[in-house]
Amino acid sequence: MNKLAITDNILSYEIDPENKWSLEIDKIKFIGEYTTSAGPMADDWFFVFADSVDQWWQVPALAVDHNNFWTDIGKKLDSEIAPNLFASTSWATSIIYPKSLEKQELFVVVKTEEEKPRTFWQKLFGKGGANTKLELTDKVKQLF
Repeated sequence: MNKLAITDNILSYEIDPENKWSLEIDKIKFIGEYTTSAGPMADDWFFVFADSVDQWWQVPALAVDHNNFWTDIGKKLDSEIAPNLFASTSWATSIIYPKSLEKQELFVVVKTEEEKPRTFWQKLFGKGGANTKLELTDKVKQLF
């Protein structure tokens, strides 16, 4: 499948019957996007949707029918919505919706306290590397 779809007031994404999610469109607090430097060999452009600060979903850009999806969801949210990072080839994040935060950063990369070994030799000799995680920016957190 690997397709993002709108049916009535539900946004849904399905990779296969075991990997799928759905979200009521009128509960969406933000839509964002981010890119990585992983392309062209791997997905490198993703869209993120959330209805709560600690639960959000993402889809690769290849799962989106760009000709219709942005117009259709814009009508549902009563807002003109369009992605901004289509030409990015490195790490970048951007908010698409709501308009009050459009083009601002979606994520920040935060170092965590926990260190884990990364390579065989680091595992063997107990040397670790700093972990990082993505967190929503404070402006995005204020939407909730």
